Amino acid sequence: MSDRVIWTERHKARVQRPPLPPSPFIVEAMASLEAPRPQARALDLACGAGRHALVLARAGYAVLAVDWAVPALRTLGENARRGRLAIACLATDVSTYVPPENHYDVVLSTNFLDRSCLQPMRRAVARGGVLLLETFLEGQERYGHPSNPEYLLHRGEIENLCRGWDILLAHEGLLTRGGDAAMMAGVLARRPGSP
Repeated sequence: MSDRVIWTERHKARVQRPPLPPSPFIVEAMASLEAPRPQARALDLACGAGRHALVLARAGYAVLAVDWAVPALRTLGENARRGRLAIACLATDVSTYVPPENHYDVVLSTNFLDRSCLQPMRRAVARGGVLLLETFLEGQERYGHPSNPEYLLHRGEIENLCRGWDILLAHEGLLTRGGDAAMMAGVLARRPGSP
């Protein structure tokens, strides 16, 4: 069974459940940023049901939420309509999607790693904008899914991606959330320059 089918089925099963809360790191990072300028844009790549796209939109960003799981995007679209939030959904394979360069005030991705997406995400951040990433770290195989090393960051990899940028917040190591342990790494990094 392909990854696409697996994730689509997983999101179909989640439709009746309450949405997951946003990552505490993402909430902390968003709280540390200044209020967005008018027409500020954000990209949430591999957004799933959009728990972080909703955070971005409520903060005042016009959000493009990208994922290949159509059931998840339907759920997000319904939540955005109910909340009158500026979220556009794009159903596509995130591993082949290339966002426009120097375009977004915030580029965000969580719990997802495809290394071919990292440089395009970095290039999509506008001058003065931020890259906000959090995903699983090597060592996660001891705690559960994912265990495939292809989907686990190496130590220092996420900060290396942001070399030359201002790292505003970062973490790397074992986290416990809601009683579950996971190896995670996250970064909030600002691209030099003025918007």
